[in-house]
Amino acid sequence: MSSTGDRVRAAVVSVGSELLLGDLTDTNATWLSRRLTEHGVEVVHHLAVGDDVDRLGASVRWLAAEVELIVVGGGLGPTADDVTREALAAAAGRELVHDPHLEEDLVRRFAAMDRRMAPQNLRQAWIPAGARAIPAVGTAPGFHLELPGDPTTHVVAVPGVPWELREQFEAAVVPLLTELTGGGVTLTRVLHVAGRGESDVAEIVEPLVDGSDGTVLSFLARSHEIQVRLTVTAADRAAVLARSEPLVQRVTAALGGSVVGVDDEDLETVVLRLLRERGRTLATAESATAGDIAARLGRVPGASAALLGGAVVYTARAKQEVLGLPASLLSEHGTVSEATTRALALAVRQRFGSDHALAVTGVAGPTAVDGLPVGTAFWALAHPDGEVEVHGRRIPGDRGQVIARLGSAALDLLRLRLAGV
Repeated sequence: MSSTGDRVRAAVVSVGSELLLGDLTDTNATWLSRRLTEHGVEVVHHLAVGDDVDRLGASVRWLAAEVELIVVGGGLGPTADDVTREALAAAAGRELVHDPHLEEDLVRRFAAMDRRMAPQNLRQAWIPAGARAIPAVGTAPGFHLELPGDPTTHVVAVPGVPWELREQFEAAVVPLLTELTGGGVTLTRVLHVAGRGESDVAEIVEPLVDGSDGTVLSFLARSHEIQVRLTVTAADRAAVLARSEPLVQRVTAALGGSVVGVDDEDLETVVLRLLRERGRTLATAESATAGDIAARLGRVPGASAALLGGAVVYTARAKQEVLGLPASLLSEHGTVSEATTRALALAVRQRFGSDHALAVTGVAGPTAVDGLPVGTAFWALAHPDGEVEVHGRRIPGDRGQVIARLGSAALDLLRLRLAGV
């Protein structure tokens, strides 16, 4: 911890007009915040600034009165719109100075790549006077600058290229964090909850966490789940886990079967683990989700041990030709119905020879289908004994949310049955 006993406060500044134009998503800020938090630092500001020396300099001067650490990502390239060096020098009231060691390193790097170094690259060998250089891992060096004040504000500039930013952060920023905080680890324990609304979950969880010293409770409502997030700080990772585990267990017990998994165990991972533990296999027949369920499962390493395959049967014709559904069934009940979803589950289970099968139909939007409103959805689970259970309801949200929530409803049904619920 800091000498005052308070958590070190930090700001993350992302530089680039492309961020303000909406051309890029700022994944660097997300990654930096997560790593800073893990080291016990409280991130209190995210700021995106265009390629403008005056605005960036003014932003850094304002943040210096708010935080003890500023991490600036981007603007360290060789072109005219890379202005971070000039802006931070101006914010500190210093000149840019040439670092011959940085120039030698740049020349070596280009020679090793058998590439000609353009004269513009020499700009990257200039850093604010008094700054400590951070060696390049690509072609852009970074630097660490201290702004005088009470307390001192540390400014670390790293490249905006994600892999370069991450390597320089680990090499240069992590040791600084240890110095500033005296060690300590902050972790967020995540409980993945399915089948409940955010307010329902909060009503149960908040009284359990209230009064737990040093635990920060937050909720994250995603399209396919609610996350209960318990953030705890302690001396090291083992201490964090020991301190948080009793609370994790209390919350899990209170939410019961709604808790899909904890930390890295999301819905897909848990379903595949349960299938493997029971020696079962799965196939999918997807209409409204268009293969999203199989794709979610397929992203989990080792999915092939349980997932045999899937069929995307988006149209009535596909349902007939790929899985053999009778035209009379579709004509009588429609492509989105309990009867059709049941038939798809039976057909895909037989087609792949799997133990279980999931099937989904629905209206994802943006317009109604055959008089059925957007959000109408059915999901079916075929069991090893040939029995099929079908569930249905209207799912709220836009097209992407309906697809994600329908897939989660089907997967969670399988999870519960495999768990004996």
